[in-house]
Amino acid sequence: MKIIGNSPEILNLSIISFTSQMAITSVNLALVYVLKIHFALSSQLIGFSAATYTFSYFIFCAMVDPIASKLRPSTSIIISMLGMASSIFALLFLEEVWMVFPALLLYGFFMAFHWPQLAGWMARGKEGHLLSRATGAFNVSWSLGVAISPLVTGFIVEVNPVLALQIFIALFLFVAAVTAVFTATTPSMRGALSEHTTRRMHAGRDNSTPLRFVSWVGNLSFYVVLAVILTIFPLFAFEALPYRTSSVGLLLFIRGLFSVVVFVFMGKTRFWHFRKSLIAAVLLSASLLTFFARYIVSFSGYLAFFMLFGILFSAMYSFSIFHGFSGSINRTRRMLIHESLLTVGAVIGNTFGASLYQYYSFSSVLLMCSILLLLPLVLLLIPETQKRGA
Repeated sequence: MKIIGNSPEILNLSIISFTSQMAITSVNLALVYVLKIHFALSSQLIGFSAATYTFSYFIFCAMVDPIASKLRPSTSIIISMLGMASSIFALLFLEEVWMVFPALLLYGFFMAFHWPQLAGWMARGKEGHLLSRATGAFNVSWSLGVAISPLVTGFIVEVNPVLALQIFIALFLFVAAVTAVFTATTPSMRGALSEHTTRRMHAGRDNSTPLRFVSWVGNLSFYVVLAVILTIFPLFAFEALPYRTSSVGLLLFIRGLFSVVVFVFMGKTRFWHFRKSLIAAVLLSASLLTFFARYIVSFSGYLAFFMLFGILFSAMYSFSIFHGFSGSINRTRRMLIHESLLTVGAVIGNTFGASLYQYYSFSSVLLMCSILLLLPLVLLLIPETQKRGA
């Protein structure tokens, strides 16, 4: 795609982003069915299981930063891939349910070595349109992985859920190998220094925008809904509709596909930069969308919902990552904040969403999402001169 540009480094990092996200999303979706079928967990416990690795990722993002920021980014990514592969591989041999949770904690721990370093690496030394194109390439690559993985995973899970996990463990190992090869053969990647060294060599003035705050919190609220879509909806479709796993995979693929298209558009355009009115419009639209989704009764209705949510989600994610990076002299730390907040959203979606679904209904889960999407609008009412922070 042209959005990725002609830079070998950006192209290679985009490939790493795509394949690693595909592996992560596929493992996460396959885990839902493995825990349901092989461990006979309730919907609530499956939600807590998903929250375990997302909460672990949230906690360890800050804790591993002093270590990861002193490593070359390629080394940090390879550690992450090998660690996540080992964690899920160990899970395949567990017989007791309680032993699953330590494995998922380790899975989240090793994931913390990956995304902040990768995104910070892609955004280094870029501002304005170059930053928009770099973040656009990052967003297109990982969202393409998210789009394709449910479609592939849905079909494999129908054959054997455990086989799906084994295949995507191998994909983690493939990403580690590709990262090593790209780093050895691409001069700009081979010469990439650690984030700690880069900050020390290129100290400058911070010119961050206050719009990062509402963008971050807005992205958090969207990740509540995304967690519901990725974890709670497959359970709802399996138990109440009922849809085959391949049908659920198709819906998730459509959502991801529309996100990819909008990420390409956002990476090529500038009109949305620093526009608070657009942030407000996206949040309000998403709130109305999730509210009216409570009345969907057909597959075509869910198809339309997933399309529209994919469009709005990619817009808010672009707001968050661009406004978070813009003007900052510490890109990896900004990515840590971005990742931490979206992880909080995922934990809320998985835990509260699973509990609401088990004890009430999926309609109640969507109502919760609709309300949460309105809350970030309060930040737009605060004068910009009063906004301070990271």
